[in-house]
Amino acid sequence: MKNTKVRDTNEFHGAEIRVIFKSVDEVSEELSTISLINWEPSYDLYIVDETIYVSIELPGVEMKDITLQVGRNYMIISGVKKPPVVEVPGRHNIVFHNLEISYGRFFRRIDFPLPVESRYGNYKLENGVLTVKFPIIKEHIIPVVEE
Repeated sequence: MKNTKVRDTNEFHGAEIRVIFKSVDEVSEELSTISLINWEPSYDLYIVDETIYVSIELPGVEMKDITLQVGRNYMIISGVKKPPVVEVPGRHNIVFHNLEISYGRFFRRIDFPLPVESRYGNYKLENGVLTVKFPIIKEHIIPVVEE
């Protein structure tokens, strides 16, 4: 397994998130812990020219709590969304009437429709949406010449 810090370029956010390039065997081991996952973030995937974009909803999640595992044909995003700390001065009984917001560990595997150059990914986290972009691997055509 190789850990790499991916830096942004152009208009993408200046912070760093941990990106891990793993073999398929290591990813399948991690899938065995899926029972510990509390929620799955929603995402959009689209292609513009020669670039795949993935936008993932992560409201309330900090950059330092996100991990991306990237391969040629997939991306796995995982991390934790911490509940807000409610500070009430003095001693009070708190009674929750409704709890719909998901907190805790999240996990989502996203398969790409085309292979990508995973080491050249860029990202930004803005307004609770993480947008990741990867260049698509260009096809190499090898001409066959008769001798």
